[in-house]
Amino acid sequence: MQKITLKFIGTSDTAGLPVYGCGCAACEMYRKSGRFNSPSCAYIEFQNSVVFIDGGSDEFMKIRENKKQLAQFLTHFHADHAYGLLRLRHSAQSIPCYHPKDENGFADLLTRPHGFRFIENRPFQSIYEAGLEFTPVPLIHTRPTHGYVIKTPNKTIAYLTDCSKIEEQSLDFLRKADLDAAFIDASYDTEYNEGKHLNFNQANELIELMGAREGFLIHQSHYSLSYVLNHKIPLKYPYIPEGFEYNI
Repeated sequence: MQKITLKFIGTSDTAGLPVYGCGCAACEMYRKSGRFNSPSCAYIEFQNSVVFIDGGSDEFMKIRENKKQLAQFLTHFHADHAYGLLRLRHSAQSIPCYHPKDENGFADLLTRPHGFRFIENRPFQSIYEAGLEFTPVPLIHTRPTHGYVIKTPNKTIAYLTDCSKIEEQSLDFLRKADLDAAFIDASYDTEYNEGKHLNFNQANELIELMGAREGFLIHQSHYSLSYVLNHKIPLKYPYIPEGFEYNI
């Protein structure tokens, strides 16, 4: 069986961790341990190849230096998910980049693609890259956003960052996917919710509704982590840190 691993470079929201000048419990924990969690960026690694999901961190340039990048998947064009692509587009290699339809894009990525071949997703229509199947799933956020159901020969997972809710058509698709694991946005605590993201209780409920056998929380903020630390909340599903790896 081929080893295929989902690896997270960054799992935080746009502010990262620690937040400059902040003395909250989460920021102090990160500061004292010398750690840094950058905005969303993950990749799938197998053999000597990689497929990236989002690009909220420039760190992925180091990872891909000695590996072949087969494709780029983008959940949406917010800066904390796309700004790393400004540099990546200058690659000498041609890279297909799959994304939701969004005429505004980010900065001048769409008008000056350089090495990227931007390809608009069609919701619920599968994309095949390197023997893996990626299916875009519409999510509710402040601009067009897609999660991805990813099927490998070994497992089926859902990558669902940046959403305030999941409408019934998408939820029904996720239920039928028979998910081994779901990685889902949980930026907010139970006292703070602007309607742009999920809090961890909402994320927990959606993991249950999807029927995923495992659940993991991503896109955490210093607010949500501090709330958990200060109230000593035993989370049913964990917030995963930067550097987390999961075999798929």
